[in-house]
Amino acid sequence: MKTLLLVDDGEVDIFLMKRALERVGSPCALYAVRTGEEAIEYLSGTGRYSDIKTCPKPDKILLDLSMPGMNGLQVLKWIREQPDLKDISVSMLTRSVEPADAREARRLGAAAYHMKPSSVSGLEEILIRVVQEWAAAAPAAPAAPGAEQK
Repeated sequence: MKTLLLVDDGEVDIFLMKRALERVGSPCALYAVRTGEEAIEYLSGTGRYSDIKTCPKPDKILLDLSMPGMNGLQVLKWIREQPDLKDISVSMLTRSVEPADAREARRLGAAAYHMKPSSVSGLEEILIRVVQEWAAAAPAAPAAPGAEQK
């Protein structure tokens, strides 16, 4: 099962994301942390996030841009500096309409920059795109023995 790490300080946003995942029938497990510092602790596997069975390395990260303390761009920069994390797909979620934020997120390696919707249906649309990204990025299944390869 794929794992999705949501980094967002908004309780309502976390609740809506959980609801949206249920409604789209997404084949992933959602883990949520509420601050940039918590995200780094989770991704480092330290402190209360040291058990890899209960806190697995995510396949995808949805990262809020605006959080108190360490913001999403700072977390993204940190992720890209970590050799064992730099290839994880990170999508930004934000209510910011500043073009500079989107440019900086792309420069730092964000796979996508989504305007944060305020409804479950809006989150469903984002999650459907995330699931489609995973399906497109999945390695092709090996050919069956004796199957013709083209």
